[in-house]
Amino acid sequence: MEHGAIVRVYRSEDQDSVKRCIVELQNFERALESDRVEGERVVERNFQELQEAHSENIGRLLVAEVEGDVVGFINVRFEHESQTYLSSLVDYAYISDIVVLAEYRGRGIGTLLLQQAEAFARQQGANTLKIGVLAKNKQAADVYQHVGFRPHQIVMLKNLV
Repeated sequence: MEHGAIVRVYRSEDQDSVKRCIVELQNFERALESDRVEGERVVERNFQELQEAHSENIGRLLVAEVEGDVVGFINVRFEHESQTYLSSLVDYAYISDIVVLAEYRGRGIGTLLLQQAEAFARQQGANTLKIGVLAKNKQAADVYQHVGFRPHQIVMLKNLV
């Protein structure tokens, strides 16, 4: 599958495109789970958090570009859970966000983003890479498993009202 995409480090001129991706991701997830807030309501805060991690050099924001247009992004950051005592997974790289715009899905761009994030995490010395996925997002889960992720922990919800 030919994607024609390149992956590169985020630049400030990508801001509007990344925000568009954030809105699309949030609204896509909202269609799967009604507790998700509309993309327009969270985009500024989400973008600010991505920027802070990027500027503090505790992670990397990568964008996928096709013919000069940003069509997706992935954010990988490094986590340290000092309060964890039940698991040896204390230090790890974590993919907090990944999105490919709908019209570019199915071309291998998500896989390319995941591979580049993994390469960055390895380069920085990470031994483990984590990612979360909504239970109803089977397509994403399949992609993640295809590139080597495995289910690790399941969180279950029960509505009480």
